[in-house]
Amino acid sequence: MRHFLDFIKLAITSVGGSILIMMVLGIASVPALAENKISTKDHWQSYHGETKAGTGEKGYSKDYEFKIEGKYSEKFVLGHGDCGYDQGWNDCKSDRGRIERVQYNHKDFGRHKWYRFSFFIDPEWDGSSKASLAQVKTKGVRAPVWMLRLDNGVLKLEMNMLDRRCNFLKTLPKMAGQWTDVVMFVNYSKKKVKWTDDYVALWIDGKREKTSQCSNEPVLGKYASSWNKQGGSFRYGIYHGYVSRELYQKAVEAGMAMKLKGWDDDHNGWSINSKTNDPWSIDWPVKLKVKRVWFDNMHMVKSKKNLYEELK
Repeated sequence: MRHFLDFIKLAITSVGGSILIMMVLGIASVPALAENKISTKDHWQSYHGETKAGTGEKGYSKDYEFKIEGKYSEKFVLGHGDCGYDQGWNDCKSDRGRIERVQYNHKDFGRHKWYRFSFFIDPEWDGSSKASLAQVKTKGVRAPVWMLRLDNGVLKLEMNMLDRRCNFLKTLPKMAGQWTDVVMFVNYSKKKVKWTDDYVALWIDGKREKTSQCSNEPVLGKYASSWNKQGGSFRYGIYHGYVSRELYQKAVEAGMAMKLKGWDDDHNGWSINSKTNDPWSIDWPVKLKVKRVWFDNMHMVKSKKNLYEELK
């Protein structure tokens, strides 16, 4: 597990790195902000205990040394074989790995939402891997409304209900080893707000990103009625879908191709082909590299006004 002093060196290149160093070392008196306003006490997590990667780290923990605000940041660790389940769903038998915190009160009916959070990507993150870092879902619908993903070394925003995406928001070399700050406005209604023509406005590290290619129409698509009845649920952490495809490819690249029967993940009238629904029962000749990410500085506000200056 990475020693704390290594993070001191990495923080020099982070956003506000000098302030961060003073905060974690207690050298300067910095006012403690309120703890994460995307309330952790109202969340449940999809995986408990230590990672199966054998590093001795917990899948989820509070890091009281490495942080931006308050008393702690939230650390997520996803190793080879880590998967969770809840009533009616099992990641372990659905070709997935996951360690997420999930908003327990699913019936959040806000039509206009602001999300603000910062995340720190481990410098050793595998640039050939794929993972979701944050998403919003509505109950009873498999497809998320949106997902902020880090796929093959590129940060992107997927509007899953619209089957559209905004790619190349930021690259891994510019994220690994430093904090990335996100401010995001999502309009879940059909009517546009006055200050933007887009249904999503996104700022990354203080720069507004172009999102019209993926959010110039209502984001709920044909599932607006589901949102109206069930509301939404915000979740964050590390979610890795279709892990068997990535493991199979890594085995091929290592010269150890495997014979697998294949599996079709059928839902919502369409199908995704993968290698197996039960990847963790297989003795793979390769292993997925451990993924680590920290979250802090988290806020969620309901408003149709442009609150960017207040949330940045």
